Amino acid sequence: MDQFSDEDKEMKSILEMNLDGLEHLGIEDASFREKTTAPPLTLEQRMALNPRLQRLQSQWDKGAPGDNPSGLPMNRGMDQINVTERTLTYKATVAKTWDSSVAQTKETYDLICLGEITSMSSVRALVGSFLDVMEKDRNVLLALCLYQSPNLAEYLYRHAVNMCLVSLAAASASGFSKGQVLEIGQAALLADVGMTMVPEAILLKAGKLTEQELGEIHIHPANSFALLEKVPDASDYVLAAAYQHHERMTGAGYPKRRSNVQISQVARIVAIADTLCAMVHKRSHRDALTPQMALDKVIKMGQMNFLDPGLVKNLLRYLSLYPIGTFVELASGRMGRVVAAHPEDHTRPVISILRNEKGQPLPMKQILQVDLTKEKNEKIVKVVDGEAVKFKPLDGF
Repeated sequence: MDQFSDEDKEMKSILEMNLDGLEHLGIEDASFREKTTAPPLTLEQRMALNPRLQRLQSQWDKGAPGDNPSGLPMNRGMDQINVTERTLTYKATVAKTWDSSVAQTKETYDLICLGEITSMSSVRALVGSFLDVMEKDRNVLLALCLYQSPNLAEYLYRHAVNMCLVSLAAASASGFSKGQVLEIGQAALLADVGMTMVPEAILLKAGKLTEQELGEIHIHPANSFALLEKVPDASDYVLAAAYQHHERMTGAGYPKRRSNVQISQVARIVAIADTLCAMVHKRSHRDALTPQMALDKVIKMGQMNFLDPGLVKNLLRYLSLYPIGTFVELASGRMGRVVAAHPEDHTRPVISILRNEKGQPLPMKQILQVDLTKEKNEKIVKVVDGEAVKFKPLDGF
């Protein structure tokens, strides 16, 4: 005789999670079996079911990203100040804003990851403060964001700020309105928030990443989208940049290998900024490139259609072939720093002379500007690497 009653067997099966035992007793709940045995959805599956992403994907599939320049172009009202108009106090204030924005960005990333950010207001205010400077003095911001920082610990957040600044310049140069440029700047600032979910051991690894480690990197756009979608007023611009800024025009990128018009313009802009800013800063696995070397690679990527060639060309109008802040030697033997670009001649920027023909440093009051479009007998003969460590970030500006 069976010493266990049906009630005893039911309790034993429940305690042991023996679903077959429950089924034999005729009391197994199919929904219970389904809930306990169904594996959790993968990130890719969750993204495929996301209604907002489905809507955006549908727009991208049709080649209608809906983010073309519209309204009054911001660049029509940008009257840039002259080097002589910058006071020491003014430069110190701009540099402080740039530096403090790194800590603000880290705090914002932390709040987003914790689900504690309820609006984009603080992000909008930070990007707006940069945009106010950009309207009258983009060169000083471009000099700061391409200046090589030795601090690896804060790389992610400094990179986010620098991506924002280059994206503001690229969007403005491409004819977007001020409102659109503001949105694009916010999108660039937040695009890499998903990188906070990548283990630090991978981010700081000195050697080559394994396939599994690369996989962790490759899911960060989806993680960024998932985090930012929870911010109530995050725009489509913000989500598009987060999800698509590692796609490439040839279809060689990730996460969906989209190409050409399937990639939103805001993501194409942020992709250029991301690529340029990443290369000019030292990482645990490689040395930094000079801004000129990094920009040369970006130009080649544009020519090969990895990056949008038209947007790269637009950015050159503000950067020149020798990016703002680059130290160069002139044919006369003088050494200086690129402080302004010419929209129509990328090879002949404005130079602040920092050392004379004998290599002697000039006192601050004697620093002069040479416009290479006007001084036809003068030209850049080479980029002077290593001079940045001898000067402050805004010397010559």
